[in-house]
Amino acid sequence: MKNFTILLPLFLFQLLFSQQVLKTDFAASYNVEYPIFKKKNSEQFLLFINTKENTSYYRSANQYVLDSLSKRGKISNDDVMSSIPYDTALGEEVVRKNNIFTVYEKVKDAKLKYTEPINLKWTIYKDTKVYAGYKTRKAITTAYGRKWIAWYTEDLPLNFGPYKFCGLPGIIVNMYDEKGEYYLTLTQFKKKVKQIDLPKDKSYKNFTKQKAKQAKYNALSNINGIVFEDPNEKRRMEQVNQKRIKESPQLDIEGNN
Repeated sequence: MKNFTILLPLFLFQLLFSQQVLKTDFAASYNVEYPIFKKKNSEQFLLFINTKENTSYYRSANQYVLDSLSKRGKISNDDVMSSIPYDTALGEEVVRKNNIFTVYEKVKDAKLKYTEPINLKWTIYKDTKVYAGYKTRKAITTAYGRKWIAWYTEDLPLNFGPYKFCGLPGIIVNMYDEKGEYYLTLTQFKKKVKQIDLPKDKSYKNFTKQKAKQAKYNALSNINGIVFEDPNEKRRMEQVNQKRIKESPQLDIEGNN
């Protein structure tokens, strides 16, 4: 009997084995209110959960839909105008696995990532409220450059939450920062058995958290491709651009200059 070996093209082999997936048993959605240039905005975000592996994946619903449309050939990757309705002001994708967060972000043509240990220290209070039909309890933590107030429910005893928040004895239903600029509110929670594609880890350049922030700032503030006849105009443009970047919404401002 002859043995036959099937040789896959290298690019197909890499495609098959480089894609990370998450097999979910629950899914949640959060409405996130945030200021953008001092005006209040809101956007939906998705949280996919695998309780058996203590793993989750958080990202913008807009970007999730855009990726789905791209995979089905409904929108071309270079069709900028059709992609605009699916833009997000908070583009970080967060994968939590056990005690580590991995944060992925696409900034212009750059793909950045960093890892961060989960080190949230919560103080739990006796205060209770009812949010969206759930009895919740108050908890406070200082993290990512702000003080956060969270309300979690033991009706759903899962230690997950939006963005880089977790570690309470129940899922986070509502949370906000001390200044009341950012609100994250659970809008849906359900059992969901689904296979979700995670970011292709090897296609992102690895940084420390601080260097990832600096790389993002550099990419957004780069105006070298624009030709200015007046050097004063270039300086004004740089100042306006830098101000815009600093005032853009950010859930994590830790270490910002």
